[in-house]
Amino acid sequence: MRILLLLLVVTCYAATRPPNVKNPAGMPKLHDMTTSAGESSAANNEHHQKLIEKFPGAMPASAFRSRVETMLKARGLDGGNTLLSTSFCCDEVNRSFERLLSDSLGGHSFNLGGLSGFPFAGSVGIGAMASHIPTGGHAVVIYGPHVGFSTADYAAGAVERSGIAAPNGCCGSAIAAMNSITAEHEESQRPGWFKRNPPLPPIIDMQQNHVQEQIKGQFDPEVGLSHDSLPSVAFSAITPDVDYLLGTGSDDETHKLEGKASTLVVIGGILVNTAPGMEDYFVPMRFELFDEGGKLKTNLLGEML
Repeated sequence: MRILLLLLVVTCYAATRPPNVKNPAGMPKLHDMTTSAGESSAANNEHHQKLIEKFPGAMPASAFRSRVETMLKARGLDGGNTLLSTSFCCDEVNRSFERLLSDSLGGHSFNLGGLSGFPFAGSVGIGAMASHIPTGGHAVVIYGPHVGFSTADYAAGAVERSGIAAPNGCCGSAIAAMNSITAEHEESQRPGWFKRNPPLPPIIDMQQNHVQEQIKGQFDPEVGLSHDSLPSVAFSAITPDVDYLLGTGSDDETHKLEGKASTLVVIGGILVNTAPGMEDYFVPMRFELFDEGGKLKTNLLGEML
């Protein structure tokens, strides 16, 4: 009986095992795998070089996270005593970057951002965030606009998305604002044009209206706006809102986290989204430490770069 059972097991194994264990059907040979890896590495390297040319100072997201984590830990800030808050656009392509950052600081973050990365949580959101800071602890706020960088043509303003064949506009909110501002300016140059008061936008579009008005405030007609320049312009438009809400714009402003955070770290820059399976990048443009009273203690941007 045992012999029959053993024969049955051996027969079943022989019937189900791959015909060639060393090189199963459908598996690429070693030299094929090496070639594919080499081509992928070359493509990624070219993508990296093109992205750096377009966005000087950009860092791979993992390198940025590692650098920030090291610099914060050197000053006593870690996941146990620090609350991370972010202000990035609600576009889903930004969530992986936020998760990467939060992994270094407690595994979670407070969301301040809305369209284009503006801190639409407002004063109420800042108050709620302040009440969540660990007792005697610190706060880190990381913010900025985002922009897509397509692998199809190495151009800014669009990015490949999962399930969509062609590169898709990114950041759609900022691009819509740019197009509207540009069209309004071009219209104003026509003979006989006179300014009309536009109808008030519906309340449901209040975020987009604010995005457009703030970017318009940074608009230089002599320079214009383009997909390449838009991210920097958007950053300049978002920063005053962040400073107003935190009270870090000038020594005359009231520090909104006074008595709540021993140290406030404000990091700003441009998030560059890339295709699925590729790493996002971040262009650091601000890295400042403020004391408990909201006074600027140290500018760490030089150390970061």
